[in-house]
Amino acid sequence: MNNVMSYKQSLLCLLILISVPISSFSQIDFAKALPKKFDKSNIIQDEDYNIWGTNILKGKDGKFHAIYSRWLKSRGHHGWVTHSEVAHAISDSLTGPYKFKNLVLPPRGKKYWDADCTHNPHVIEHEDKYYLYHMGNRGSGYWKTTPDDRMPTMKDDEWWVNRNNQRIGVAVAKKLNGKWKRSCKPLIDIDSTRKMVSTPVVSKRPDGTFLMVYKYVEEKEGKYGGKVVHVTALSDSPLGPFKDTRIPFIETEASTFALDDHVEWFQDEQYYCIGKDHDGSLTSYDKGTMVLYTSDEKGLDWSLAKQPLVLKAGKLEWTNGTETLCERTADMPKLYFEDATPKALVIAVLPKDSEHSFSLVIPFNEY
Repeated sequence: MNNVMSYKQSLLCLLILISVPISSFSQIDFAKALPKKFDKSNIIQDEDYNIWGTNILKGKDGKFHAIYSRWLKSRGHHGWVTHSEVAHAISDSLTGPYKFKNLVLPPRGKKYWDADCTHNPHVIEHEDKYYLYHMGNRGSGYWKTTPDDRMPTMKDDEWWVNRNNQRIGVAVAKKLNGKWKRSCKPLIDIDSTRKMVSTPVVSKRPDGTFLMVYKYVEEKEGKYGGKVVHVTALSDSPLGPFKDTRIPFIETEASTFALDDHVEWFQDEQYYCIGKDHDGSLTSYDKGTMVLYTSDEKGLDWSLAKQPLVLKAGKLEWTNGTETLCERTADMPKLYFEDATPKALVIAVLPKDSEHSFSLVIPFNEY
């Protein structure tokens, strides 16, 4: 009798295990995946340009291709919204060094919506083509009359002209070394409720559709606008049209700007999101900490992961025993993938009391 009960109990336990989704057991623990200290030789930087928001993909040529934002260091950190351009560099190694090759999305004619600035690129590969989603804007032309050492700041009314003209677009190429065809019109535009839109991240869902997560600023009188809101949108094609789900994405009622820079991807039967707890309202960590969220395969219902900490804010510790205090410790997270599995985290860093930023490649430990 006891043997029969034992067999039935074992069978019941097996059935329970089979019925539990794999994702219940397989959430990534970044405390194990990331090293405690980082290698300075893995920094991507430029003598003359700030570097930000770096995507790395391995091309069919076997080279590693970096697609990133850059703008003159002499324009200062806040020059990102007035002078950024999307560039392309190549390396024989994932961690570099990377050599600049060409501009991917340079400034173009005043008639275009992204005439003055392209920024925050996010690149995906689909059916032998590459899709580069990005922010673009067009100012009044004022900044073209200023010298290269004139630093734009948030105190300048003209800075806000560019900021509030941010829109979302997409460019397409058959090769990473090839020519990118840019969209003549924004992929995501504003409406009467939105002052600007920006920071697109697109991923392919397991059902074959495409999920976009992006942010907008609520329309409100004044140059700043209202609350910063992140939302999701869906499309059957990487070229859109993307239809808003109207489902808010990771927010808290206690904050007008809870989440910032983020990246989403599907792995091990679930969605992941690394995002920045912008003001410390999402978690108990310090503001600016990178944290992990998860969702089911739809990517529409998100909750804080079991092991939410990705990267603490405040400083970076290096393998040579030194450290860098940071104003922005880990912005614009991107992931390098091999065989649909993330192998490295790439972050943008702004040191404390500095106007000069760089990217850092962080290869994962085994996890």
